[in-house]
Amino acid sequence: MPGDSPAAPAGRASRSRERFRPRRAAWFQWAAASVLALAPLLYWWLVGPDSYSYGYFTYGRPERCVGHEFMLHHGYGILEAVYTVLLFWFGGLPLMLVAFAAWLAGNRLGRPRIGRIVTRAVTTVIGLVTFLPLLPTVLDAVLDVSCMQMWGGSFILSTTLGQALITFVYLVLMLRAVRPSHVRRSAVARAALSLLVILPLVFLPVSDTVSGKVSDFEDCFSAGLGFPEDVEAEGGNLERRFVCLARSGPWGQGGVPEFAGMPDDQVLAYGRHLCAAVVRAGGNARNRAPYESLGLTYSMELAESLKLICPQVVAVEKAEAERERLAEERKQAALEAKCAAYPPHRPSIRPVRRAAGAVHTDYNALVALEDEDFEMIEASPLLVKGLVGAEPGIVQVTVANEFATVCVTAEAYDRRPPLERRGWDTVREIPYRSTRGNLAFVDFYGGRRLVNLTVAGKGGYRVRVHVRGSEEAWKNGEDAVEQFLIMVYPDKPL
Repeated sequence: MPGDSPAAPAGRASRSRERFRPRRAAWFQWAAASVLALAPLLYWWLVGPDSYSYGYFTYGRPERCVGHEFMLHHGYGILEAVYTVLLFWFGGLPLMLVAFAAWLAGNRLGRPRIGRIVTRAVTTVIGLVTFLPLLPTVLDAVLDVSCMQMWGGSFILSTTLGQALITFVYLVLMLRAVRPSHVRRSAVARAALSLLVILPLVFLPVSDTVSGKVSDFEDCFSAGLGFPEDVEAEGGNLERRFVCLARSGPWGQGGVPEFAGMPDDQVLAYGRHLCAAVVRAGGNARNRAPYESLGLTYSMELAESLKLICPQVVAVEKAEAERERLAEERKQAALEAKCAAYPPHRPSIRPVRRAAGAVHTDYNALVALEDEDFEMIEASPLLVKGLVGAEPGIVQVTVANEFATVCVTAEAYDRRPPLERRGWDTVREIPYRSTRGNLAFVDFYGGRRLVNLTVAGKGGYRVRVHVRGSEEAWKNGEDAVEQFLIMVYPDKPL
């Protein structure tokens, strides 16, 4: 009748519900996408090296690397939450299976559009999860190319980009598998797709199959690189010396265990990261916190070898040494002033030589020596009972505190001076035999010598020691200073 809609051709409704037969190429594309999704996992599981983790284990946070900073504070936490979802495991293979199941179901129902919609949604989700985390890396590369070291160096960057490229290829394969059969690829598109399939094979085995040189014990020591040297005096390759010392330690007696078997360039990359971490922590190479933040075992050898590649640490060490020197000079000047403030000794007869000043002591010992090259730090003190004791070539006076600075007045006479007891707590006199005729009181650690007390050269002498303020110094420590008057004269008149 007029106005009625025309009848549908016979069989159209039934044909629209018929099972859709996909192209044979689609099955190949789904299979290839699945293999590519699993390829990185299978590589690292079966043949991949442990060294992949070495370069990626970086926690340095230079402020200029804003992309890396963002990932440390926010990005890695977000990714950790995302990858707790089972669908994103195994390179996104579970999500791919969802898309494949939707594609199969749509074909069976005669509605291939269902598979296309689900697959496009899945590829979008996987693409966002894979490629968005690369944006901070690109940002750092644009702002400062040196930030690339904070992302793990060339090995790790190549690995990360290679895996991203693999993901891109299998996402393209998924989209090509669900495309309508009447859509034809151009020659350019086919060539580009072939290239994308080949490139991942180049990037996948970047970590160990292209691993760098691993200098062993013989390499280092045959080249003379196994010994720590002064940075300023070293004219050789400082980076190679650092690698040798960090891996094997001086004399080959063990270095950082994490560096064993690691390629040289990765050890050096770790050294650069450690340098940056130490500088951010104040520049003290003996601060253990930066080592722990990088997962490294702290050792004195590594701290010393770090100065070879980290001039900032050397500068901080020099500045600290200069501050300590100035502080010690100020302390010494204050002690000298304190000693000078005491009433000077007025001898009854004129001494041949006389000197006074503040002297550092150790092991409760004020020491006078005749050997100018002798280092007291290498020697044990005499076993002295009482105030003073002596052996040929050495005189030792007992002080109240183990580590103390005392005020000393040393006087050399050519004959016996009158005995003085007034104003002194204790006075003791002992015999002494000079071996070189050059006896002088010194700091325990090789400080200045006051004056030569053996005016008659080698031979026999008498040493008279006066002391006051010992009890007060013992009770109050550095707030009180002991005073000593030492008189030395020949045992026989000249």
